Amino acid sequence: MIKIGENLPRPYIIIFSTMTVDGKIANSEGYSKLSCIDDFKLQHYLRSNSDGVMVGANTVIKDNPSLTVRLVKGISPYKIVVDSKLIVPISSKIFSNPKKSIIITSNNLNKEKYEIFEKIGVNIIKVDFKGVLDIDTALKKLYDIGIKRLMVEGGGHLNYSLLYNGLVDELWITISPFAFGGGTSIFEKGILKEIKAEFYIKEIENLCHNWVNIKYDVLYPKKPLI
Repeated sequence: MIKIGENLPRPYIIIFSTMTVDGKIANSEGYSKLSCIDDFKLQHYLRSNSDGVMVGANTVIKDNPSLTVRLVKGISPYKIVVDSKLIVPISSKIFSNPKKSIIITSNNLNKEKYEIFEKIGVNIIKVDFKGVLDIDTALKKLYDIGIKRLMVEGGGHLNYSLLYNGLVDELWITISPFAFGGGTSIFEKGILKEIKAEFYIKEIENLCHNWVNIKYDVLYPKKPLI
């Protein structure tokens, strides 16, 4: 989890996610194949227009995504994983180009954990961890190295943590023609408090006949860009 901090310069953040009509991004067994080809192309388009794409450690462990641009023309962005305990495997696809990979983690781990990744050239951003990561400082460090536009393909906990902290500017949500009735929601609050977030629809697009992408601006909660 991540915490609220002071207002610091940060990237413009867009969450991209595909969910069922009942708001689930995976069922209780972890099945999450919900996209159609148009949705994949939109996902890769947003990657190609972002400086970085962020996921949580669980997404890396369960799905092992490459987070590269393949279905449209463009350059693959930095691949960023939020991993407070450094539990992601070094063999993960996101580290195939280590110099374009970043780990956001706690600053109080054993140095041997950092060295495993630093030796292959992965960039490590260390921030305070007191039950939650200081994401404000982490985002400022991303901003300082040139990541001004950040795409998030998070799991439910990462999505909710960023939203809870007022750090999300847009949501690009694709609704697939399925329902699970259980599983992981697009926003999972975990240990954080409940919020009443508010959004504004800016665009609706039909994909593959039965899929619908909705682009929202986040009205609340939202910290200013500095």
